[in-house]
Amino acid sequence: MNINFIPFLVSALSCILAVNITSYFALKIGLVDVPNYRKIHTGNIPLVGGISMFVALVIGLLTTQIDIIPLKNILLAMLVVLVVGALDDHKDLSIRFRIFFHIIAALIVVSTNGVILSSLGWIFGIVEFKLYAWSVFVSVFAIIGVMNAVNMSDGIDGLSGLLSIVTLSFISYFAYIGGREDLFTLALLSCSTLVPFLMFNLGIFGRSRKVFMGDAGTTFIGLLIAVLLIELSQGEKAIFKPVTALWLLAVPLLDTVAVMIKRIRNGGSPFKPDRGHLHHFFLKSSISEGKTLLIIVGLSFSMAFIGSWLELNNVAEWKMFALFLFVFFLYLLATFHAWKVVKFFKS
Repeated sequence: MNINFIPFLVSALSCILAVNITSYFALKIGLVDVPNYRKIHTGNIPLVGGISMFVALVIGLLTTQIDIIPLKNILLAMLVVLVVGALDDHKDLSIRFRIFFHIIAALIVVSTNGVILSSLGWIFGIVEFKLYAWSVFVSVFAIIGVMNAVNMSDGIDGLSGLLSIVTLSFISYFAYIGGREDLFTLALLSCSTLVPFLMFNLGIFGRSRKVFMGDAGTTFIGLLIAVLLIELSQGEKAIFKPVTALWLLAVPLLDTVAVMIKRIRNGGSPFKPDRGHLHHFFLKSSISEGKTLLIIVGLSFSMAFIGSWLELNNVAEWKMFALFLFVFFLYLLATFHAWKVVKFFKS
């Protein structure tokens, strides 16, 4: 596979230009993030990262040699969640309204592009876990689940973007070795838009030019990651086992499920925001935001690397799944005893 780096450069430069243009209009119309009890930033920050990245991604795709016609419905679904996310960023839409359109977006890629989870693999070792009539329902559920996992990881500067880059980088590698040029290009183009966004988000271009990804960005990136993971793990063209997908997105998935379980256990809504995420634990331990970012991204890379190593060494799926469940059990245990973990880090 010959790699042309020009489209990736074009998408990166397009993202920089798009951020500068959209930030101006965002401040005019109030598409900004206002500090509150959960948000510790200073000043009103434009929520244009997602919009800028999507525009840059499309521009980058138009400069590639791949046939983008088969990707049109995926882009349409991404546009749906982008628009809904932007409206939510501006007006705080109801959960039901957002979920309704997220289901519509998921159904678009499931019904038109055949992005379907038909099998969970040999995770129990005895027989292949096929979904049969449940495949469409599980596929939609999985796509929305990944979207929410990426969205809920957006708690401190750079976190959601860097976690997405980790996952997309490993996806790019598997797509490359599997000869899936279309998916390789799509994943790597997404990375090339995330990098300049992160430079704005982390204040590298100056604190006054800071922007956030917003729900528009986290949900469309989450949708893209879900589609790529399903595409590369299903059917005759599968590059890796379905269980490997769990490892490639391990930290956002583990954190989201653990937080939702804890909220339900405490009698609350699983969708109600709180300060119970992984990054909050580190911040409560008096660890700086920068170190917290490095620790969590390091954990994410380690999990993705372990999953990839297990995949490339053809470790049995049931063993990979059992190990993943063990890691989740340890994570859940730490979450339920968060005060002890915080005390440990403070000591």
